[in-house]
Amino acid sequence: MAKLSRQSLRTTAGVACAACALASPARADEPSVDKPRVADQAARAIDRAWLYLDDARVAAPGQVIATTSASFTQVGVNPDPTSAPYRAFAFNTAQPGALVSVGGEVGLLPRLSLMAIGQAQLGGEGAAAVSPGAIAGLRVELSPSTWRDVHVLASGGYLRETWAAPTRDADTGALSGGEPNGGDGAWGELAVSADLRRLRLGLTAHGEHVFAAGRDAVDAMVKAGASVRVVDWLRAGVEWVGQDLEEAFVDRAEGGARHFVGPTLAAQLLQERLTIVAGPSVGLSDASPKLIGRLALSYGF
Repeated sequence: MAKLSRQSLRTTAGVACAACALASPARADEPSVDKPRVADQAARAIDRAWLYLDDARVAAPGQVIATTSASFTQVGVNPDPTSAPYRAFAFNTAQPGALVSVGGEVGLLPRLSLMAIGQAQLGGEGAAAVSPGAIAGLRVELSPSTWRDVHVLASGGYLRETWAAPTRDADTGALSGGEPNGGDGAWGELAVSADLRRLRLGLTAHGEHVFAAGRDAVDAMVKAGASVRVVDWLRAGVEWVGQDLEEAFVDRAEGGARHFVGPTLAAQLLQERLTIVAGPSVGLSDASPKLIGRLALSYGF
């Protein structure tokens, strides 16, 4: 009996071990079906929380970041398009009426990406006469990978202006207000951002030249901003844009410098793969846009 009891115990233990093996979950090194790996989530996360500033980081190799934005600009005291009161940068921030842009960025190599954006005016005064524009270029992250809290990025490429066609004088038949359908040009940009715990500071310097008669040798734009992480998924901040600063003291091809400033809110959702950022801005001078509202979305694939 004692011998049989020991054999029974061994048999029972073997059956129990087999049952546990069959009932055990998948091995730890196998990914869960409904919960992606943390590494996958980090690879697809993006950081596009600025509304106007350039984000000083590039897409990872093979990563695609889709972007779209919509804005509406209310003109100030001088809405005459023939005087170019809101000269249409292809990076346009103040074309009167509603402006929509669609584009994206794809990572080519570590620290190098390609970006392209098309934009068109969909509403507002004279919208039918506004030709679509586009920008395309390369983005290169200059800061070393060991700099976790400071990022420096240079970018540049081709532009086609989003431009309101000039008007024709009813008496003389002469065209005024610039080249028909805008012009082609080249642009360059330098962006810097720094994270100080919850506070983020950013600065973007932009220059471009349009290959058309009567245009400035260089058109300069500077953008500055600050934002604070309120909670894990929400940032609140403020951004300032100065456009055509080369004309701060002399009125030239674009009618003088313009400035606007306003608050922003940025929501980073879906493990930071989706960013929604929006905010209103007000002009700081009579020649500046009176009011601008802007909404932008970015999604990392």
